[in-house]
Amino acid sequence: MSESNDSAIPASALRKTARCPTCDTPFKPVVSSPAMPFCSIRCKMADLNRWFDEGIGLPYLRNDEDEDDEQEPPPVIREWNFD
Repeated sequence: MSESNDSAIPASALRKTARCPTCDTPFKPVVSSPAMPFCSIRCKMADLNRWFDEGIGLPYLRNDEDEDDEQEPPPVIREWNFD
């Protein structure tokens, strides 16, 4: 008899090849890979960099209230007194 392992993904669920979302290169997916769903750590970090640079992001609708929050603060006027 075979033991059932809840954390294991059945072989039928795995594709023989996958495509990297960053470079579109086909690769053999390995579930235990730290780079999944990317083909390499390099592609994973490139994707993360795009998120940090706000090159990609989640869509949202702006409200009129959002524009009020982005007004520039008044300039700071400093008076120097050297008595």
